[in-house]
Amino acid sequence: MPHTCLAAVTRQPGTPPSIEMIELRDPRAGEVLVRTRSAGICGTDLHFAAGTFPYPMPTVLGHEASGVVETIGDGVTWVNPGNRVIVCDQTFCGRCAQCVSGQMVYCTDTQAKQRQRDRLLIDGRPGRQYLGVSAFAELMLVDENSLIPVPDGLSDDAAALLSCCITTGAATIFNVARPRPGAAVAVFGCGGVGLGAIQAARAASASTIVAVDSEKHRLTVAKELGATHVVDAGIDDPVEVVRASTGIGVNIAVEAVGLAITAAQAFSVLAPGGQAVVLGMLPPGAEIVLPGRTIRQGRGISGTIMGNVRTREDIPRFIDLVRTGSLAADRLATTHYPLTDIGQALDDARSRRGVRTMIRF
Repeated sequence: MPHTCLAAVTRQPGTPPSIEMIELRDPRAGEVLVRTRSAGICGTDLHFAAGTFPYPMPTVLGHEASGVVETIGDGVTWVNPGNRVIVCDQTFCGRCAQCVSGQMVYCTDTQAKQRQRDRLLIDGRPGRQYLGVSAFAELMLVDENSLIPVPDGLSDDAAALLSCCITTGAATIFNVARPRPGAAVAVFGCGGVGLGAIQAARAASASTIVAVDSEKHRLTVAKELGATHVVDAGIDDPVEVVRASTGIGVNIAVEAVGLAITAAQAFSVLAPGGQAVVLGMLPPGAEIVLPGRTIRQGRGISGTIMGNVRTREDIPRFIDLVRTGSLAADRLATTHYPLTDIGQALDDARSRRGVRTMIRF
């Protein structure tokens, strides 16, 4: 029997979503129906909404979410009806070479994408589910492997933010960059992802943490959460200021904006032997130009999907860090809207008001 719910349906890139009734089918084997409680608006959602990254439409956007399990399909053992859960867009099969080597974010199984083709009915016709989640709706039909149980003491907003932004930033520091105690770290972009990286760098005992952004209110939050230096990129040259702050440059630079220019800047502030990690989604066709002479001194640059997160291992650890106060989550959820005001919420997120704009259900 289909399940009907309200959803924000995006029909064309660059146009505001409309609140409509959609249908979701019953969960099949390995699937779970979740009632949405909170959803954050990620920069990735804005890229797809604008058409920067083409996607089949109509669809329902949103991938950073938390909720409560309503119904489970055959064979589901990880969660039960009534459980609070984090919904993550990183679905893994657990069988392919990438999964068994711990690189589940690069899972090569194609069956998950096939399941996303018939979960939603929009206007009575199948619509492509967005990143396996489609969180801007009252209900989500997802894979069991996308879920992380939420313990008591964690808010719905914090759980949603741990599904993407905080986890992406923190996992990048802990899994990819791995700074040594006393290291110097620069973070370009102080939205939710960048602030997750800043907090993780502090937890990893970095001695110098330089936050770079053009929004003063975000730099203020970065300072509160662990940055030792802040750079207003709207006023100062971040490369010059970061180098001046550290003398020789930083050991680790994290790019959390998604622009070729900031990726190049992240590389340019590295000390010899330093590593830059690009988290932001660069537009199709973007090219990063790097000076060849600096590469000879051991500097490197790489990208990652969600910091190579191992969802079932890493996210529970991050939950513990939030519950003990080592990671701040609720502090990042600065603006809240109901689903019916999704248009205004998207405008706020595009304008970079606050840190993270949330949809509450």
